[in-house]
Amino acid sequence: MSNDKDNDIEMLDFNESPEENVEMLDFESNVNDLSKTEVISLTDINNNSDSKLSSYEPNIKDFNIKSEKTRKIVKKSMLYVIILILLGFEIFINKAGSALNNIKVYASDNVPIRIYQNGKYGYIDIYGNKTVHPKYTYAENFKGQYAIVKNTSNKPLVIDKGGKEIIKADTYFSIYRAKDDIVVGKKVRGKLKYGILDKNLKVKTKFIYDSISYKDGVYTYIYKNSVGLINEKGKNIYTYKLVDKDEKQIDVTPCPVTNNKYQRYGVVSVNGTNMIVNLKDGETVSDATLNSITPEENNVFYETRSSGIKKYIYVQDNKVLLDTEGYNSVSIKNIETGVIKAMNNNYNYEYISTKTLEQLEPDLSDDNVYYGDSIVIYKSHDFKKNKDVYSFVKNGEVYKVIDSEYSIYKPFKNKIAIVQFNDGLYGYINEDGKLINDEKYIEADEFSIYGDAVAKKDTGYGVVRRNGSTLIKFNNDEIKMVSDNVKTNFIKNKVFYAIRNDDLYSLYNKNGRRVNNDKYEIMELNNNYPVVRASTEANDYIITTIDMNKIDVTSDSVDYEAFENYVKIKNEIYNYNGKLIYIDSSKKGVGENGE
Repeated sequence: MSNDKDNDIEMLDFNESPEENVEMLDFESNVNDLSKTEVISLTDINNNSDSKLSSYEPNIKDFNIKSEKTRKIVKKSMLYVIILILLGFEIFINKAGSALNNIKVYASDNVPIRIYQNGKYGYIDIYGNKTVHPKYTYAENFKGQYAIVKNTSNKPLVIDKGGKEIIKADTYFSIYRAKDDIVVGKKVRGKLKYGILDKNLKVKTKFIYDSISYKDGVYTYIYKNSVGLINEKGKNIYTYKLVDKDEKQIDVTPCPVTNNKYQRYGVVSVNGTNMIVNLKDGETVSDATLNSITPEENNVFYETRSSGIKKYIYVQDNKVLLDTEGYNSVSIKNIETGVIKAMNNNYNYEYISTKTLEQLEPDLSDDNVYYGDSIVIYKSHDFKKNKDVYSFVKNGEVYKVIDSEYSIYKPFKNKIAIVQFNDGLYGYINEDGKLINDEKYIEADEFSIYGDAVAKKDTGYGVVRRNGSTLIKFNNDEIKMVSDNVKTNFIKNKVFYAIRNDDLYSLYNKNGRRVNNDKYEIMELNNNYPVVRASTEANDYIITTIDMNKIDVTSDSVDYEAFENYVKIKNEIYNYNGKLIYIDSSKKGVGENGE
């Protein structure tokens, strides 16, 4: 006989997939969300198919229970047990995840440190353990996952971070580094030929070249009776056919650019003939000449005539925009401004738009032009209003004209310019020519790449953000900010400011919060790495500011060298945890190239 109360109970169907009834923890997405630069990688766990849990969907039929009432009770009990298991498992994962998040393993920590011992090179890890015992006559610092070394027979090979010989000796006749790539030579049908391997040691070019040379991002080659260029992607972009009397020589001198988003050009020289070539696609953009061509900066070149006169050339978008002997000098500080600065034969400057190839305005005084990192501002006078006006130029065009009661004090840097008011105080304007706030400052430093600037009011020093808000109140005796050269992954939420009050320094992070309660009499921030030299009344320290680890030093050993994953004090090597991991007794020293 059936029980009506039991029949009224809403039963859980165990034949359904558990995901439809219980919100499960997505372990894969949680692993992917972990910071790749700050925690131990769990990739191996994800990729190990054996570690995946087998799916089991419980079914009441497994118990072979005949009584319907008993089956219902068991079903309920199983549900409660499953819920308890899931809750317990989630708590475990949360605890484990929290523990993992507290284990800091920075990207630079994986880079082996080269050592020199008993006349041989090897490597240690950041804990001082020898990962590669000293046995090589030559060893470079690791580039990515690999390093080039030479064995006792002076034969080159490539090892990984664990010391495994990925490219064994005798595989290639020669191996040398070309930035991230490797140029190698090997025997092909009895003849020595050269090719290029990428950073993963994959073949980037065929082994057909008689020689390959590398210079500042460009490869030159000799192949049979021709010479040419290979770009960084391994593509043959330029070929010059030689005649029998020609020497098999080619040289390239790239022109540096301050903004990598713009195409570079370079001077290619073959048998005394010189031309300007696009270093990406190989297109020749100038006539070949026997005169020498010298690259300046930002794709400005000059050709020296036999008379000694210089002909200046400016190249952009595979076109020669300027080609003239009428100037004593030509420069462009940043291609993005679109403004060429040229000194004419009267030794006056002309400011020429790359868009119109005309002067922005005739007879502009150099004192009235402010050449920033991406924008040029020039001042002229509006006689109708009897006011000075400022014109903002980008890509060779005036995009903003303003009249104001201030003057430009320092041009744009990191999207902000400093202005000076009639009362002698300072403020900041953005690229729209608008003041970022209504504040006035006694002193105003330039904005950093991080979007902050140190300024001073009559109450003291503080920090202002790019949007005009105040990050650190203006009540401090001095503020030192981390250098623009320090990598952002090193300083995120770590030491960013050293702030002095009452002759003592305190340390703050980028959010304006105190890092610790310590105070220091001396505080010097490193220009390239997250390291400071600090002193209290009793002690001198080198502090690695990622986790505020202190290295005690004496007053006569406060000089140090900082590297990506270690600090060197005299002949002692410390990791960023402040632990002494190696004492270098050699004359060569750690970090020096071994030949």
